[in-house]
Amino acid sequence: MPAWVHAVLPMRFSRGGTVYLLLGPRNGGRRYLSEDLGVLARLGSAVAEHVEQLRSVQLQNLVSQAELKALQAQINPHFLFNSLNTLYGTIDRANTEARRLVLNLADVYRYLLRAERTLVEVEEELHIVRAYLEIEELRLGSKLQTQIDVDPAALHVSIPLLSIQPLVENAVKHGVASRMGAGFVHLKISAAGEAVSVEISNSGEWDRSQSGRGIGLANVRRRLELCYGAEARFEIRDANGVTTVAFMLPVAIAHAPMGALSPLGA
Repeated sequence: MPAWVHAVLPMRFSRGGTVYLLLGPRNGGRRYLSEDLGVLARLGSAVAEHVEQLRSVQLQNLVSQAELKALQAQINPHFLFNSLNTLYGTIDRANTEARRLVLNLADVYRYLLRAERTLVEVEEELHIVRAYLEIEELRLGSKLQTQIDVDPAALHVSIPLLSIQPLVENAVKHGVASRMGAGFVHLKISAAGEAVSVEISNSGEWDRSQSGRGIGLANVRRRLELCYGAEARFEIRDANGVTTVAFMLPVAIAHAPMGALSPLGA
C-alpha cells in the first residue's frame, strides 16, 4: 500500500469484482473518523449501484438492437421454419447430406432468434457451433479442417448467448474461406479454478484494418464487458501464421471427474 494512502474505500459490483478507491490525507492532516468512513461507504455503495444500473441499461440496449436486427431479418420466422420443413420433406431420404443441411439451418436460425435469453450453457452453444460448422464443411469441403477440444467441467458453465459462434464464424470466414488452399479452425474450451477460457485459432493472420472484419469481435467483446466488467479478458494474437481469439470469464465451475481434455469432433 502506498505511504500516502490514509483510507481505502471498496466499491463492490455484482459482476466485475471490487474496485478500491485510495484516499490521501485530509486537509489540515486530520484523521478519518468512523463517521467519515461511514459517509464514504455510503457514497461508494451509491456509485457502485449507479454503475450497475448503467451497465444494465447498456446491455439492454445491445439486446434491443440485436432483437431489432433479428426482426428485420426474419420477417416471419414461422414462414421460414415451415419452408425449411417443407424443403426437408421434399428431399430424397437417400440424400442424407442435404437433409442434414436443412436441419442444421433450422437449428442455427432458431438459436439466432432467441433474443429473450442472455445466458446459455457452454454445451448448448457448442451444439449450434457444430451445426454451423457442418454447414460450412458442406460448402467448403475438405478445404475446412476443424477440431473442438472441450474440458467436461466447462460444459454446464453459463456464458452469454452467441459468445462463441460469432468468433468461430469469423475464423472460418477470414482464416479459411478467403484462402486459396486448405485451412483450419480449432476451438478449445477449458476450465480451471473459478474461470472458463475459450480459444478459437485459425490458419492465417487477419488484416483487421479491412472493413467488416471486426464487427463480430467487437460485439462479443462489448457484451462480455457489460456482463462481467473488468474481470472479463479478451485478446487477439497473431503469431507464426495463426490467429487466436481468446476470452476468459470468471464463473463458478462444478468440476467433472479429473481427466484430460476430451476431443469432441465438430
